[in-house]
Amino acid sequence: MSDARQPGRKPVILVVEDQPDERFLAATLLEDTGFTVIEAETADRALSILNDRGDEVSVVFSDVRTPGPIGGFELARIIGVTWPKVRVLLTSGDAGDQPSDLRVSATFIPKPWRAEDILAWVQEAAGHPPTAGGPEVIGPGGKVQQQA
Repeated sequence: MSDARQPGRKPVILVVEDQPDERFLAATLLEDTGFTVIEAETADRALSILNDRGDEVSVVFSDVRTPGPIGGFELARIIGVTWPKVRVLLTSGDAGDQPSDLRVSATFIPKPWRAEDILAWVQEAAGHPPTAGGPEVIGPGGKVQQQA
C-alpha cells in the first residue's frame, strides 16, 4: 500500500466543492503551492475517490453544503471513521452552518476564507497525523480556536 506521507511525495488534497469557480480557485491555490489535487463536485463523489485512493489522500477540503444526500458534516464523520489518518477542513459561507455542528475531529473555516489561512492549515495537516482533540475553528487572523 502506498503512503502519500512519504518524504519526496507531494501530499494529495481532495477538494470537494460544487461551485466550479470556488473549486478551481482552491485547486489552483493548492497546486501552485506544490500539492497534488483531486477535485469532486459532491460528497458522494469524494467518497468514491476515497474508496479508490484513500491511502493517497492526506487532506479533504470540503464545503459543508454539497449536492446530494451527504453534506460536509456527514462526509467528515464518515472520513473520521473510515480513513482516520485523513485530515478534514470544512468551509461554509452560510451563517446557519456553525462550528458547533462539528461532531468529529475536523476544522471549520468560514467563507470567504483567506488563501494564507488555507495554505497554512493544509501544509500542517498534510505533514502531521490528526490530533486527538475535538473540532477546531480558524478564527480572525488565522488563529486556531479549539471547540468544546
